[in-house]
Amino acid sequence: MKEKIMGRRSFLKHTAAVTVGTSLLGQPRLAEGRRRGAKKLRKALQLRMLPKELSDADKFKLAKKCGFEGIEATPMEDLNAARRQAKLARDAGVPIHGLVFGGWHAPLSDPNPEVRKKGLEGMETALRSAKVMDADTVLLVPAVVKEDVRYADAYKRSQEYIRKLLPLAEQLGVIIAVENV
Repeated sequence: MKEKIMGRRSFLKHTAAVTVGTSLLGQPRLAEGRRRGAKKLRKALQLRMLPKELSDADKFKLAKKCGFEGIEATPMEDLNAARRQAKLARDAGVPIHGLVFGGWHAPLSDPNPEVRKKGLEGMETALRSAKVMDADTVLLVPAVVKEDVRYADAYKRSQEYIRKLLPLAEQLGVIIAVENV
């Protein structure tokens, strides 16, 4: 049987048709979800994006004034300071909904077990910080692929360490949002 090769124009035509078709299929579900009280997407920003010279209270007020509805903050080792920062955000009307741990400085994929341990401890701090801030997620970039870290090794090591974090995340009720960069 002879294989038929699809040309560029035919490919684009079919891709456009599939895209339009699938977007139309989702429309009734979106409307249905809104009727049932589904959560709406909210506009938020990272705390670090606001002017450094402002106090936290003034940063949160500025965010609210600019129309933002939430803040993504960074973990804090001092949990009392984390509680205070979260209260300032709530009082301004822009609650801290999530934290960004990143993982660039101590990736869970590093060949050095001491670096991975530091990353694990940092993420544990981030999860505890999120809990006291009433944030429901911590963003984690678990792995960094570089000259001495192949993708397969990064994947394997980071998976191993993420699994170690799951019991604490579950206990605290905080979601680990894994970002593949």
